Amino acid sequence: MRKPGNFFAALLASAFVFAVPDSIAQAVDCRSCHTLGGAPGAVDLSAMYANPETHHPIGVAYPIGKPGFAVPDGLDVDVTYFDRNHNGLLDEDEIQLFDAAPLMAAVECATCHSEHGYGPPVTGHPPKYLRFRNIGSSLCTTCHVM
Repeated sequence: MRKPGNFFAALLASAFVFAVPDSIAQAVDCRSCHTLGGAPGAVDLSAMYANPETHHPIGVAYPIGKPGFAVPDGLDVDVTYFDRNHNGLLDEDEIQLFDAAPLMAAVECATCHSEHGYGPPVTGHPPKYLRFRNIGSSLCTTCHVM
């Protein structure tokens, strides 16, 4: 039997997720639904979150100003981002860090993944809702300077 707290947390999380504008990432942590006992019907991704060998760490501070890391060049309401097309707007295909204060920015699921495929269908949209195709590690090298 599901604990009442989990049901209300999932209900609240789904209300926030569906209220999020197209290009802005989740208003709640993906792990509130995508874990064992999370939202009904949500895939449990716990094993992936916990395995740094197969998945990038999430919920970690972005080391702005440290060698080996690029400096984001865009700022929106509560998102610091890498403005790939230099239009000054947060677009769905741009890597996003979460927190309005750039020095407090964090890497979350939606940093690299477009949550639930928001927005109109994109021809050839990459698998696993990546914000853009990771050709030649281009997704990784947005943040990691090699």
